[in-house]
Amino acid sequence: MNNNQKLAKEWFDSAENTYQYALIGAKEERIYPDIGFLSQQVVEKILKGMLVLKIVNPPMIHDLQKLLNEVVKHYPSFVNFENECKILSAFYIESRYPPSIPDYTREDILVAFSAAERFRNFFREKVVIGEEEKEE
Repeated sequence: MNNNQKLAKEWFDSAENTYQYALIGAKEERIYPDIGFLSQQVVEKILKGMLVLKIVNPPMIHDLQKLLNEVVKHYPSFVNFENECKILSAFYIESRYPPSIPDYTREDILVAFSAAERFRNFFREKVVIGEEEKEE
């Protein structure tokens, strides 16, 4: 495993840890806005890891749509995740800092979590460290 693969694996492992934590929270009766933020972080970490895997320094941004645009240059099959990235990008700042935390419903948070889960599952099907993107 080369250095880029090792670093990418660190990004992917961190994303998986974050996903597992969000999954626990999403199962709770009372759901918190932090699950939306964690969902955003799952996708951000995967996107940045994918760029590292292709020997691209990920930009120091949190806008998932911009990160996705960079990733699609190397992984065209991810082009259809623009809507998920748009949904999740809103949770980066808004879900964390009072007094502007929106009054999210349980459904809002679960929509965000589901978007992250769809992206994560697709990523796990398509990308393997040490191999090129799997064929569709």
